[in-house]
Amino acid sequence: MKLLKKIRSIYLIDVFLNLKGNPRACIWLEPLWGIPYNLYVPYVALFQAALGMSPSDIGIVTSIFYASQAVASVLSGVVTDKLGRRKTTLIFDTLSWSVPTFLWMCATNKYWFMAAALFNGLWRITDNSWGLLLIEDADSDKIVHMYSLTSVMGLIAAFVAPMSALAVNRFGVTDTMRVLYGVTCLSMTAKFVILYFWSTETTVGVRRMALTKNKSIFVSLYECKDVFLRIIREKRMVLTLGIMAAFSLVNALSADYFGLYLKRELLIDESYMALFTMVKSIVRLVCMFLLARVINADRFLRPMTVAWSMFILGQATLLVNPGGALGIPLAFVQVVFEAVALSILYPMTSSILFINADKEERARINGLIFATIALVTAVFPALIGLLADVNLAVPFYAIIVVYVIAIVLTFQINRLPERKENV
Repeated sequence: MKLLKKIRSIYLIDVFLNLKGNPRACIWLEPLWGIPYNLYVPYVALFQAALGMSPSDIGIVTSIFYASQAVASVLSGVVTDKLGRRKTTLIFDTLSWSVPTFLWMCATNKYWFMAAALFNGLWRITDNSWGLLLIEDADSDKIVHMYSLTSVMGLIAAFVAPMSALAVNRFGVTDTMRVLYGVTCLSMTAKFVILYFWSTETTVGVRRMALTKNKSIFVSLYECKDVFLRIIREKRMVLTLGIMAAFSLVNALSADYFGLYLKRELLIDESYMALFTMVKSIVRLVCMFLLARVINADRFLRPMTVAWSMFILGQATLLVNPGGALGIPLAFVQVVFEAVALSILYPMTSSILFINADKEERARINGLIFATIALVTAVFPALIGLLADVNLAVPFYAIIVVYVIAIVLTFQINRLPERKENV
């Protein structure tokens, strides 16, 4: 009994056990998405390379992915208001994850990845609708912690990650990835269907569906221009956009080139990728539980600045890594730095937009912000991919520059007057 009381006293566990309604449905089902996703992600670049793709090919696929996101993001707000949070999430989760994972499973060359990127970019629609399903009827002071929990649900994969490493060692990257993609397709699809039947439409969602019932999507899209003008006139929203764009771009660059850099430049065996992922996940889990009470979207300057700085130090460690006997230990140092940074950055960047956006216009505001981020960042992966063909260190120098800019933006937004409660 004492042990149970101690476990319940841990803040994030207490939040998790007391979830109700849509937050419970969204978060409790997240392992069906997060676990398989975190199992295959470490090997994506290696799988692409095994199929003959160059760093520039990988960059082009990522740019297509961002371009698809841009289009999907523009549509996401009006579609979410028109169809409702639940139905939008079911339809576009299936299109943006079930379809791409099937294509990746069958892939034989870069064209499969290009086609999959077009579908995968539709996740921006469901990112909007799912986020609203999660937070609209929830307590405002729990939003950041709910995003921490969604991350925790995926990081559970750390404890089964060695299985993928063993599979890679025995069957190779290509065969292992095809199986992982197949399992992911089935698991994610099951999650999407169960979530639809377990959840209910949000209060704001019901109102927005009624308001847009007799209004065409084209009219709603046209009206978005006024919403966009309001966004770019508000300094807080512009700075928020910059911070989110920085985080989005860095995540893409890190995912695309980390494994390749370790294998080709530092000569670290690919079987270590799962071990690095396991360590990163465990460190993130521990930090999320330890830091849960101090991470607050209203007091973000110090934690976010520390997180940006740790990420920069991690990339610097990777770049000065001499390989040889010190290669693997220093790579682990980089992984730990990045893990601590992500434990802070993921929940805060995920919640900052939902908190700052107008309550009744969240769907359209979020969609337009996501579209702008995708458009702003779309050209960079292809450009950096071309440079990476010459030197694989380029993406990591780019990460450092982007996060230095993010630190400046964080200080700028902190100087603005305190926001009004908007949830």
